[in-house]
Amino acid sequence: ADIYNISYQATPWLEATFRYSIFNPRNFSYSMDLNRDRSYEAKARILREQNWLPQLAVGVRDILGTGVWEGEYAVASKEVGSYDISVGMGWGRLAARGQFDNPLTLLDDGFEERPETAGSAFGGLSRSKSYFRGPAAWFGGLRYRLTRWPLQFIAEYNSDDYAREVRFNTIEAPSPWNFGVEWRPQSNLTLAASWLHGSSFGLRLSSTLDTKSTAKR
Repeated sequence: ADIYNISYQATPWLEATFRYSIFNPRNFSYSMDLNRDRSYEAKARILREQNWLPQLAVGVRDILGTGVWEGEYAVASKEVGSYDISVGMGWGRLAARGQFDNPLTLLDDGFEERPETAGSAFGGLSRSKSYFRGPAAWFGGLRYRLTRWPLQFIAEYNSDDYAREVRFNTIEAPSPWNFGVEWRPQSNLTLAASWLHGSSFGLRLSSTLDTKSTAKR
């Protein structure tokens, strides 16, 4: 798949993303996936990190769209020395591995069942009736920062098993573990290499732009 993302920090506590995905863009004969998908995502910070408190955020993927990437999550992150630890709970696609009963059923039994959304049932419409519903699962990540060099090492456990992509014969069943290393020569520039899903090597170059500050001449 070719996946394009544009993310914008709309406020200090809200981040929004527009995503466009082209599945099987080179028309490989072994893949049956011909979907073109536009989706929107939002992540909001609920608590700011303090001395002993982690930062807490909640997010919704595929707010509008076909439901191909649909999923919701709540995640806590805490920096401890040179380590940055994140642990989250996911729903939808983020609850495909190690499922357990949705704890939100303690508030309302309606959170127990999740309507079927993947495909085109919610194409172009809000899928708000499925938010945070159905089984849940854990995901997490660990980041280690070197103090002498601008290098960071990353390991993460992904609770998405990519069942849809496996079903369309686009990829083989992936490993939940991903590993990477990031180099930041400048504060707004990152070059990263990663080993993904137990089968793929990736390179990433990313840059950020502060639209509130006046650029230097």
